Amino acid sequence: MRFFAPNRMLGVFALVNILLVAVGVLRPGWIGLWAIFLTSFFMSLMFPTIFALGIKQLGPSTKLGCSLLVMAIIGGAVLTPLMGLIAEFSHRTALAYLVPLVGYVFVAVYAFIGCSRGLATDPG
Repeated sequence: MRFFAPNRMLGVFALVNILLVAVGVLRPGWIGLWAIFLTSFFMSLMFPTIFALGIKQLGPSTKLGCSLLVMAIIGGAVLTPLMGLIAEFSHRTALAYLVPLVGYVFVAVYAFIGCSRGLATDPG
């Protein structure tokens, strides 16, 4: 993170994942499969970056902030069944990928707007 501002990198990775998931939804088949597969590369740095940005400058509340961020992962237990319901009712698995697409939109908004200016916007 010496060369890139973490929030900008997170935002760019979220935008790339939005594009890749949109391709997966709009172009089911091999192209969509590879687009969804490629999201794993861009996701690999997203959680650690979200975690680091989320706890930065919390001071004495750092332990509480860490525990809340770790517990927030439980959202995957809710969103995965939601994807299943969408796929079942629409009879289109590709359409279910709109759920993570919305998640990536929230991550991009957090990265570009939600992080205050004092949170590592300068790579130096």
